[in-house]
Amino acid sequence: MARYMILDLMGAVARARLHDEAAPLTCAAVWAHLPYEGQGGHALQSGTNAAFHFDPSIALPVENATCHLQKGDVVFIHYEPGTRHNHPRGVSEVVWCYDRYNLATTPGRLNPVLANVFAELVGDYRAFAEMSLSLFTEGKKPIRVTTFED
Repeated sequence: MARYMILDLMGAVARARLHDEAAPLTCAAVWAHLPYEGQGGHALQSGTNAAFHFDPSIALPVENATCHLQKGDVVFIHYEPGTRHNHPRGVSEVVWCYDRYNLATTPGRLNPVLANVFAELVGDYRAFAEMSLSLFTEGKKPIRVTTFED
């Protein structure tokens, strides 16, 4: 049975199929914190990707990780307190790569960071990608993330 996250960004929806076999700990941790409602924002230095932040106490081991992200990747990144420039608190985030130019980096430092690839955008997500791009110029927007199994 496949598990999916349904990402709804202002009515633009995408499905992300979880990679339970490749990243079981990451999938379990993110799944346990869904549904989620909050703000989605665009990366400022890492390319064509956007993210939402959630419980900063979630710190996971590296699994199925890379800093060279591909279009369609959905990843988990955790930053310990004080590791990002001008951000004293820790951050846990889910990042989705809506187009082809992506590199996981630490904000303010631009050094590569390992991101756990735990899901993949599937199906036609063009409207979702367009809405994700708008976050860059228009700022954060509400996002709702729910679950689905088939």
